[in-house]
Amino acid sequence: MLPSDFDTPGLAGLQPAAFIATPILKAVDPVLPGPAALSRTLQALGFFPRKGCYLYGGKWMAEPVFPEGMKPSGLIGLSSNQQFMGLPAGANVKPGDYAFLRPTQSEAVLQHFGSIAVFSTGRIVEFWPALPMG
Repeated sequence: MLPSDFDTPGLAGLQPAAFIATPILKAVDPVLPGPAALSRTLQALGFFPRKGCYLYGGKWMAEPVFPEGMKPSGLIGLSSNQQFMGLPAGANVKPGDYAFLRPTQSEAVLQHFGSIAVFSTGRIVEFWPALPMG
């Protein structure tokens, strides 16, 4: 599966094989609570994104990989229910699209989900059970 915690020189020839797919719930032009000038100033300085989205779930033990440039914001707290992610200004996402995250660990992450959907040639071809907890 090659979680990112295993990115070592000896494994450099391998590619990650498992990702978390989660729906995008909302696409927003984010603003922080308080005066609008605060958000605009932080955006102009590059400390707060001009575009963002909310993902189903959160506090992932995973790193965002798609949409490209997606990243958590330090100014909006983490939530396990839905998580805000900053996006590059040119990102084009809408509710119902999917975001993909690369797990940092293997068994610790996969055991929180059901079966692994095996995607090949543009479609899901089978399902593999994750190892049980315990």
